[in-house]
Amino acid sequence: MMAIEKLTLGDRLTGHLVDGVPDTPFQAAILDLSEQYGVRLEVPYVNYDEAGQFKHVREWFRGEAAPTNLVLHTADGPISFFGNRWSGYSENTGRNVSLGKLSPAETVLASRDGSLTDALRIQTVRSRLDGLNEWTRLTATTDERETDEEQRVQAVTYKLRSPEEVQWRHGDVTLTLRAEWRVEEHTDGYNRAVELSDNVVLESQFDDGPRSFFDHFVEQRKVASLLVFLYGRQISFREHKVRDERFASRMMDGRVYHHPFVELISERTVRERFTPVPSRKELGRAIAHLQQIGPGGLSEWSTQYDAWSRFILPSAGVLSRKRAFIEDRVISTSMSLEAAGAMIGERHGEKETYGRGRPSTATNIYRCLDLLQVDWGKHVASNVGLARAIANNYNDVKHADRGDFPNSEHTYLVSSVNSLLVRLLALHLTGKGDELLEPYRNGDELWDIRQRFESVAVSVTSDGAWAEVSNDDHL
Repeated sequence: MMAIEKLTLGDRLTGHLVDGVPDTPFQAAILDLSEQYGVRLEVPYVNYDEAGQFKHVREWFRGEAAPTNLVLHTADGPISFFGNRWSGYSENTGRNVSLGKLSPAETVLASRDGSLTDALRIQTVRSRLDGLNEWTRLTATTDERETDEEQRVQAVTYKLRSPEEVQWRHGDVTLTLRAEWRVEEHTDGYNRAVELSDNVVLESQFDDGPRSFFDHFVEQRKVASLLVFLYGRQISFREHKVRDERFASRMMDGRVYHHPFVELISERTVRERFTPVPSRKELGRAIAHLQQIGPGGLSEWSTQYDAWSRFILPSAGVLSRKRAFIEDRVISTSMSLEAAGAMIGERHGEKETYGRGRPSTATNIYRCLDLLQVDWGKHVASNVGLARAIANNYNDVKHADRGDFPNSEHTYLVSSVNSLLVRLLALHLTGKGDELLEPYRNGDELWDIRQRFESVAVSVTSDGAWAEVSNDDHL
């Protein structure tokens, strides 16, 4: 049976929609995949037809009552749509033709056994994300080269073998990282090539069987969010493939011979797949790799995720924005630090940051600084002073009644310090903080922050003020 393996930006496929209702006529439709809307179904129909062929379609759009699930049969294979939402319609009364539009929550490039009205439930979801290959350092490829006496390569042998997978659990879900390899031949009238693909995938599976895509996505998003903190940049989902007993490959006589992984396009991540893929330089260097965090650290991160969501979500959001204003970074990361301070609780020496005898914004930031114990060097007099400087800048940016925006160079430094702080707190949430934070506690990894302070030529005093530093002080 023919199947569509992949859809790409700009694809438009024509076919006939099936709603699973007996005696309902098939309906012509067009699938459009665009950056603006993701997957959208365009359904042309006649407004007034004596035969009643389009009666059910008119009800879909005029009554905003389109079927939740549909299947589009195309010349290249079937496509299933789940969680359809009404997206509007337009009528041309002069030509007696209308165009209705539907937006599915999930699109699967296969047809499913059983009742079409059943909600989508999936046994296994396998996804690919930016940075996963580099971060895990898992590979299925090894090569051996044969050279002659002059060290010229005479033969190359590639061996593809999946390495040991990395697996961890969180509640009733098992997550796995593994290197997945493929071999594909590409031949035409001119070129002949063999492509070896060696990429790491993230896989999720629940103990109690098939679950909604959303349930799988919630667990996989936790890994993506951790990668955002580790790389300090946007991490995009590029692909989802799913496997379930109800998506089966069959022989001509109807016998099932395989349950393949088939592509799923989700409205939650479809726009991410169209963002430019980062180069290795743009991706940068992670502050910790998989081998350092380990399955235990990943399990701990997932366990802490919900309780620490008020810390995680604001910073993950702003770190994912490539051109966020420094003021936006200050506000979002400071919100995270406030939430983290509340979770950390009282720390020794924090009373110096109290206002009117009570904990203040600076107190929560101090708690984060005291927990991390970063060695800032000569540019920061104390954690109390730095906490006050961050809190003052945050409040000056946030509150209009404080007058003009604060000094942009000071805001630049606060956004830089805050961005590092939230990333280091993410390391702490893996339970590996004592080991992974050591380079920052002894100052080895602080060269970038120190250079930024030197470029602005200021330091932070113990009372949270900004003091200019002369050129002689840099020597």
